[in-house]
Amino acid sequence: MMGGINMEYSFKIYEEVYNEMINGQKTIEIRLLNDKTESIKAGDIIRFNVLNSDKFLLVKVTNKTVFRDIDELWSVKEILLDSSIYSTKEEFSNLLNKIFGEEKVKDSKIVGIEFEII
Repeated sequence: MMGGINMEYSFKIYEEVYNEMINGQKTIEIRLLNDKTESIKAGDIIRFNVLNSDKFLLVKVTNKTVFRDIDELWSVKEILLDSSIYSTKEEFSNLLNKIFGEEKVKDSKIVGIEFEII
């Protein structure tokens, strides 16, 4: 049994997302559920690398929630997304579709990874 071993993961983010993380606007990262995101657990470390830049941010995972779909995530958005950067579910859906592709979003569960900067 491996027990208390924490893993380190790496994800790419846009500079705008990095800035939102740094200034405390964004404390949860939304990703599609896949092998990588499924294995993340509280206590793990994530290195967010800014696209086309040397900037990065190290965070510690504090919680992870898996949602069936955008509707389920949106139903708890007040808890999840600090005063939500996204004004409507449609705007949020369009953003996810743009980043991950509409087919993948439609066919995947969604993961909310809560974190604190370390």
